[in-house]
Amino acid sequence: MKRDVGLRVPASCRPKNARGREKTFLSESIEEYVEGIYRLEKEYDAVGTGEISRYMNVAPASVTTMLKKLNNLKLVEHTPYHGVKCTPKGEALAIELLRRHRLIERLLVDFLGLPWDGVHDLACKLEHYISTDVAGRLSAALGHPKTCPHGNPVDEGEDDGSQSLWDSVMDQTYTILKITNEREDYLTYLKNLGLLPGTQIYLKERTPFGDVMSLEILPEGRPVSIGREVAIGVWAIPLCDSAVSDPHHK
Repeated sequence: MKRDVGLRVPASCRPKNARGREKTFLSESIEEYVEGIYRLEKEYDAVGTGEISRYMNVAPASVTTMLKKLNNLKLVEHTPYHGVKCTPKGEALAIELLRRHRLIERLLVDFLGLPWDGVHDLACKLEHYISTDVAGRLSAALGHPKTCPHGNPVDEGEDDGSQSLWDSVMDQTYTILKITNEREDYLTYLKNLGLLPGTQIYLKERTPFGDVMSLEILPEGRPVSIGREVAIGVWAIPLCDSAVSDPHHK
């Protein structure tokens, strides 16, 4: 006798055939590419296939294939010899993904107590599985945080006035505002050095050769030396603007 089963597995959890799995994977892959290209645009004047290949950790041929798909979906514009950039449609998608990503990181760190330097990869996976409505509810539950644990704004679009340490002026004091490179090994390295958002530092000098920057972590003045690759991902603002802080300035 055939029994009537009232229980039903949700459609999203049903076993998929190979074609279905490919479609699901491709959807996540497309989102990751668009988000990655948007992130790279913030770091480089022109984003080429080489930068995307290194960011996504895939072969250049795979990037070329995906860029054709993204271009057909009107998510990016790819002009040979001039780089890749997100279209307004792609930018809107990337901004929404980043919002979900950073809210999830807040949840993982603030509520679940996961380490600051170990939540990025998990947030990358989970960001594809919550809706805009759920993200809004999550934001409310978290008290509408302004930044992720690494200092990046939950809501993109506003210029926070920061710049990478590598582009900053020497012989000046800064406050670290955010870390834009969220690889776990990179974040762990910064944590061990003490270069965290909110930390005050004095930029001492930059060597003319070798791409090495010397700085001091305040208030104790502990010396630290970092290379260009590290300095690029740390963004800071001057501790004070002399034109504003000096009452005698005209």
